[in-house]
Amino acid sequence: MGSLIRLSGGMAAAALAGAAATVAPSAALAAPSATVNLPCSVSALTTAITNANAGTGPTNIVLQRNCNYSVFTPIGGNAFPAITKTIALSGGPGTVLSRSPFAILNFRILNVGVTGNLTVTGVTITNGRTTGDGGGVVNAGRLTVSNSTITGNRAAMGGGVANIGLGIATISTTLVSQNLATGGFGGGGVNNSGLLLTVFHSNILNNTASFGGGVTTELLSTTRINQTSVAQNFAGGTGGGIWNAGTTNLNGSQVRRNTAGASGGGIRSLNLNVNLVSTIVRDNSPDDCFPSILCP
Repeated sequence: MGSLIRLSGGMAAAALAGAAATVAPSAALAAPSATVNLPCSVSALTTAITNANAGTGPTNIVLQRNCNYSVFTPIGGNAFPAITKTIALSGGPGTVLSRSPFAILNFRILNVGVTGNLTVTGVTITNGRTTGDGGGVVNAGRLTVSNSTITGNRAAMGGGVANIGLGIATISTTLVSQNLATGGFGGGGVNNSGLLLTVFHSNILNNTASFGGGVTTELLSTTRINQTSVAQNFAGGTGGGIWNAGTTNLNGSQVRRNTAGASGGGIRSLNLNVNLVSTIVRDNSPDDCFPSILCP
């Protein structure tokens, strides 16, 4: 399976001046990225995101290690301002973004808008709560998560992550665990109703939903799961590990020990657009795949 690569850069222009044909420097070079080093402060992070959204270039926000940015009062249904520009959140061991256990209101942690491009590295995202999509993160733009943990979040769809609209999301070297989806289309770990979701070198474990305990792919959406374990997830209805109504491609992955209350303990698909390459689907209950033709 190929992976999605997005390239960007500035454009340079040259002008001729007089007979000597002197090359003039360009005034249209892309703005350089800015780096902001934060203390362990929710208000500082909120301000940094607000300023980055108001800027013209990308911003790298460096979070403190061993710091829990724990939010008590939400901003419009989110712990932090919605991402509308190109922003990177870089953490390290012990860096956590969370909804405070003492918070009265329910809210998700991160929201990526249609113009947003968010990269998250080395961060734990936890305890998000919403009656909408994406308890941990909802993405309608571009989202990249790596070397992180998304755990203990709850939403109607996409307990951990919801990729929606024209969203393109990539999750790598990340643990998505113990998230819950309470709505009809489910996706306890991840719900994909966007353009493309790519998951590789990751673990989707112990998530719960009515449909698609681990991953749900909705109609017209595409999910690519590469070198990833989808295991020990539970669906009260169908699709303990994976529920598909769009297109789901698995390469070099494992779907094991998942459980569904009805059919498709490992994989439940409403069509035949599930493609398995060098992938193990076994030890699921009450069956591995429904329809059974999905499992070679």
